Amino acid sequence: MENTNTLCKYAVLRYVPDDIREEFINIGVVLHSPQEKFIDCIITNNFSRVSTFDDEIDIPFLKIVLSGVKDDFSKSSMVSGPSFEELADVNYLERSTSIYVNQLQFSKVHLIRSNDFEADLLNLFKTYVHFEVQKKARLTEQEVKSIMNRVIRNKTNFEGGFERNFKVDIGPEQIELDYAYETNTNRMKIVKTFSFDYTQRGSKQAPQVAKEWAYNFNRLKFKSNLENKFKTNDVDLLTLIYVKDLTKNIKLALEILKEEAKTFEVHNEYQIEDFADQMVQEMKNGDT
Repeated sequence: MENTNTLCKYAVLRYVPDDIREEFINIGVVLHSPQEKFIDCIITNNFSRVSTFDDEIDIPFLKIVLSGVKDDFSKSSMVSGPSFEELADVNYLERSTSIYVNQLQFSKVHLIRSNDFEADLLNLFKTYVHFEVQKKARLTEQEVKSIMNRVIRNKTNFEGGFERNFKVDIGPEQIELDYAYETNTNRMKIVKTFSFDYTQRGSKQAPQVAKEWAYNFNRLKFKSNLENKFKTNDVDLLTLIYVKDLTKNIKLALEILKEEAKTFEVHNEYQIEDFADQMVQEMKNGDT
C-alpha cells in the first residue's frame, strides 16, 4: 500500500467468562480499513492466563471457535473471508463485532490512522493483549504516555499551542511535565502522568513519589511559573494516574496528589485512551 495515513478501525477481542462479574481478558485484535478493503486480526496462542481465569474452560473447543473468528476477520485470498464489497462498508466492523455477545465479545470500535497495517496491527496486539498474557508485565509511566501519544497523533494536527515533554524552572531546578495544550476556551491545561502499577511491596514508594510531585506542583503555583511561561493566569494543572491495585499506600498517594492538582484515576488502557481523546476534543484547532 502507499505510504499514506489511512483512517482505520480496530476492536479488541475479549474472553468473558461471566457477564455478571464484568470481568474479561483481552485475547485478540482486529484491524479494518474500509478505504483499502483490508481486514486482519491477531489472536493469542497463549491460553495459560485464560485457563487460570476460568478453570472450567474447554481450551480445545475455544481454539476451534477462535479459528472461526479468524476466518470472519481476515482476508487471506479472493475466496475466503468477507467480500470486498463488505469490506468497503465503513460500518462493517461495528456490525460484524456486535453479534458476539456471549463468552467472546468485542470492545467498542476505535479509530486509528495507519500507513502500515500489519505493523500497526501487531503494535495494537502488543498494547492490548501482550499485557494480559505476560504475567509479570506492568504498565509503566512511559507505556501510559505511549498509549496517549498514539491517540493524540492519530486525531490531531498538533496546532493550537500543543507541547510535549517540556521543562519548567522552579527556582534552581527544572521539572519536566508531559503535555500542555490550549483549549477551545483559551485556557492552558498541563498534564503530568503517573503509573502506580506496583506490586504490594513496591506500592510503599507511591506516597513518597506523590509527596515529591505535590511539592513540585505547589512550587509551580506559588512562584507563578506556569502563568509566566504561558502568558496567562488561566492554567489548570492535571494529573493522570494509572492504578492497577488500589492498596492502602496507593490510596494515600492519590490523596496527597489531590491536594495540589486535579487528578484523574484510570484503571485500564481504554480509560487512558478516553482521557487522551478528551484532550484532543478540548484542543484549540484540534483536527478531529
